[in-house]
Amino acid sequence: MKKYQLSSWDLSEVKPENVQKVFAKIEAIAKEIESKRAHLRDTISTKDFLSLLATLEELQILNSKIGVYAQLWFAEDSSNQQASALLSQVENFLTKINNRLLFFGLWFKQLPDKEALRLIRSSGKYSYFLEKMHKSKPYILKEEEEKVINLKDVTGVSALNSIYNILCSQFQFEFEGKKLGQEELLTFVRNPSPKKREAAYRTLLEKYQAHKDIIGEIYRNLATDWREENVHLRGYKSPINVRNLGNDIPDKAVEALLKVCERNEHLFHRFFEMKRKRIGLKKMRRFDLYAPLQPKKEKEIPYHQGVSTVLETFKDFSPVFHQEALNILQADHVHSQLQKNKDTGAFCCSVTAKLNPYVLLNYSGTLRDVSTLAHELGHGIHHNIAREHTEFTFHAPLPLAETASIFSEMILSERLLKKYPDRVKDLLFVKLDELYASIIRQAGFVRFEIKAHKMLEEGKTIDEISKVYLQDLRKQLGPKIMVDDIYAYEWCYIPHIFHTPFYCYAYAFGNLLTLALYETYKEKGPAYADKIIAMLAKGGSKSPSEITKAVGVDITSEQFWQGGFDVIKKMIDKVA
Repeated sequence: MKKYQLSSWDLSEVKPENVQKVFAKIEAIAKEIESKRAHLRDTISTKDFLSLLATLEELQILNSKIGVYAQLWFAEDSSNQQASALLSQVENFLTKINNRLLFFGLWFKQLPDKEALRLIRSSGKYSYFLEKMHKSKPYILKEEEEKVINLKDVTGVSALNSIYNILCSQFQFEFEGKKLGQEELLTFVRNPSPKKREAAYRTLLEKYQAHKDIIGEIYRNLATDWREENVHLRGYKSPINVRNLGNDIPDKAVEALLKVCERNEHLFHRFFEMKRKRIGLKKMRRFDLYAPLQPKKEKEIPYHQGVSTVLETFKDFSPVFHQEALNILQADHVHSQLQKNKDTGAFCCSVTAKLNPYVLLNYSGTLRDVSTLAHELGHGIHHNIAREHTEFTFHAPLPLAETASIFSEMILSERLLKKYPDRVKDLLFVKLDELYASIIRQAGFVRFEIKAHKMLEEGKTIDEISKVYLQDLRKQLGPKIMVDDIYAYEWCYIPHIFHTPFYCYAYAFGNLLTLALYETYKEKGPAYADKIIAMLAKGGSKSPSEITKAVGVDITSEQFWQGGFDVIKKMIDKVA
């Protein structure tokens, strides 16, 4: 097996030889589509309609490749002025192109239901894309208004998010006589020393507190823009309803999920009290939440070893998982090394259905980093096995987009449990830490967002919404965990809250769904892996409700979501 080393990625598959030539090609296809505007009548033939869809798909591929290249180049180094300039240029160009072609979507959304249904039924692989588009009919504006909104987003929402990214990615933290980036600093929140954990958290959160006025103003304007456009102009029921309909999920399903998550916070109150006793603390503080069980610093896992472990895990589960992960690694589509001004955290970025996606990591050698590698490659696997769908339908909707990634983490955890039978309890402690972080914590972020959007509409200050965040966090963690006032500003460093409002319930959704799938997989054995792969292979070609029904799941049922917590309760019982 090849020995993979920490490295940058190879962007040659998306890097344009000449940006202006790509722009010219996009322009030519856009003009071709514009020339067919006169054909858009209720009586358009199926043949002409499908031909137009194929041209739109061709344009989508070109737009995606140059757009993703600009984003990835900037993600490598936010201080690179050339990358920043290209990103701005590409965003502006593509916005103008999309504005010119808005007429297609607006025409289709406004079609009489009978004619829309005729075209949907005859569109084959494009049917769900069109069905979902037509569902947004009640929320569309006039063409000129839609164009203004698109232009506004480039200089408004997109610009604010870029400012947030640049500000936060360039933070340098003075810690123990060194200047560290955020990812390097965050490794210390899992340090064996309580003093170092507290110092690391204070260093992190005090930086965000010092910039709360700027960050708060960015958030205020992002939330205001979201509300004014979507609720007051378009007519969505609420700020979160926008995300739910975008995900094609009933409000009832998200309400059930969030309610069951809040109801089960007590399970983790019990778990954290057990952990306090295990690590020998008189008082458990929020600073200690991710404290390691072992007094010694965690042994560093070299990148090549982390990759080998993940690949072996995938191979044991399914040759499909193993091969698709290899495809991404062998294409050199992973940026794993630590470097200044690089995007914090980790992500998997799809380009087109037929290209391997790109993965960004900040690998520092912890067991958590190995889990993150499995997680992001899981996203990539999900993308690759759905590649036969159209450019409009291979992307899984947000709530299902986390399923393969979290499932990959689960099978990695199981492998580690088998590999280290004498450390079963220790590894279960680590897994329960992760489940708290990816279910209860993420659901808490969304409940905070619901309150924050309402409070900002009422004219509340950033300090006032931060105070509510702190109160909710204290309730979430229970009376036995001390939460320092500095945590009022923890929400400021959660990028999804800024970039993708109400995104975070996707993590809770994906984890609880995965727990249910994994329990079934353990009961039914390897043959069930094929059913899971078949579910993932649907990508975004059907609604989440339809996709999950195929594996016997009702996402609107509180009982279903409670089943995931029943599995967690068993895990807690095992470490008691």
